Amino acid sequence: MTEKIVVDGMLGNIAKWLRLLGIDVHYERNMDDDKLLELALKENAILITGDEELSYKAFRRRIKAIYIRSKLPKAIAIKQILAELNLKKDDLKIGSRCIACNNLLKPIKKETLIGKIPDKVLEFNHEFWYCERCDKIYWYGSHWRNIEKELKVLFS
Repeated sequence: MTEKIVVDGMLGNIAKWLRLLGIDVHYERNMDDDKLLELALKENAILITGDEELSYKAFRRRIKAIYIRSKLPKAIAIKQILAELNLKKDDLKIGSRCIACNNLLKPIKKETLIGKIPDKVLEFNHEFWYCERCDKIYWYGSHWRNIEKELKVLFS
């Protein structure tokens, strides 16, 4: 996946899920339309928007845009995006990016996390990843079961 993606402020949950799938996503909640278009143009990125007018503006400026209807269920919206980007599950690096800041995650040794996360988490998990930019620690906890259920729906 080499294409850059810019997601507008209306689609924060979509941006989070695209990052979870390992897609490089620029997302700022309060970026105005002109700045979104400038960024997409400068980065040669694909704009994903829930704003039909913004998608027309992008088209007129020869910026590739994917318009997502606001009432579309998340799973259907993400399937649409993956289809338009021509991405299959095997193309993705699920869990490789921080969902908060988009930075690539790095494996971190369990023993370095003593005192930083709850003891029960350390006891029941063996693999951990760290975001150097925003200082978040990730692991396959109980929340991951819910994520896996949603991933099954996405790729069914």
